[in-house]
Amino acid sequence: MALRRGHVDLASGRFRQKAGGSPGEPPTTSGEPPREIPEWLEQVRLTVESEAPLLRTLMVRAINAVLQFTALSESAIANATEAPTNLVVLLRALSSPELLDDLRQADPLAPAFIRGIEATRRLINDHGGALTAAQAAALLGISRQMVDKRRQSGKLLAVSTGRYGYRYPVWQFHESGVLPGLEDVLRALSPHDSWMQVAFFVSKNERLGGHTPIETLSIGKLDLVLDAAAAYGEHGAE
Repeated sequence: MALRRGHVDLASGRFRQKAGGSPGEPPTTSGEPPREIPEWLEQVRLTVESEAPLLRTLMVRAINAVLQFTALSESAIANATEAPTNLVVLLRALSSPELLDDLRQADPLAPAFIRGIEATRRLINDHGGALTAAQAAALLGISRQMVDKRRQSGKLLAVSTGRYGYRYPVWQFHESGVLPGLEDVLRALSPHDSWMQVAFFVSKNERLGGHTPIETLSIGKLDLVLDAAAAYGEHGAE
C-alpha cells in the first residue's frame, strides 16, 4: 500500500497528511476520530523515543525524508526494493530520477556522492564479497593480529568500513594462501588508496588484453600485471 504524502508525528505516533495531499484523501484535521496506530508505526515510535535527543532528531528527519519516496515511479520502486540490504534500498531510491533534482538543488554534489557509494559497494559485492579480519585469519590459518599486520604492511588488501573495522575482498585469497603475486602488485599500487586498488584488480584492463588483473595473476603472468599497475592512474583507471 502506497504511503500518503506528509510526515510522521512521533509524539502521537500518527501519520499527518499535508493539506492538499493525494486526490480523494482529505487532509487530517483535529475533528477526525483517532485512527488505530499500525503496529509498524508504533514500533517506529517506540524505537525513536528511546534514543538520545540528537539521534532521535536524525531518525525523525530521515523517516520524513523517506516519505518522499511516494513520488517514485513504479520502475524506480521495483529497482530499489530488489536491493540486497535496507541501506542499499535507500541508496537506490535516492538515486531515482524523481529525487535527483531535489538533491541537486540542496547540494550539487549529492547525486554524485550517492552514485559513488553505490559504485564502491558494487566493487566488493559484485566480486564475491569480503571477509572480516577474523574470517580472513581462519582462512589463512593465522591469528587476527597477524592479519592486521599483513594489512598494515601492504601484504593484504582491505577496505575500511568505519566502526565495523576492515573487510578483506574474497578474490585475493587462494587455495595456497593468497593470490599469487598479490604482495608485489600491492606494492606497485601503494600510491593509491584501497578503493582504487580494489578497482584496479577487478576491472578489465586493455594492457591485459581485456582481462582483469585477478584473471591474469591466476595464470601466472605477474610481469604483465605489474606493468599495468605501474601505468594505473596515468589517465585514470585503464
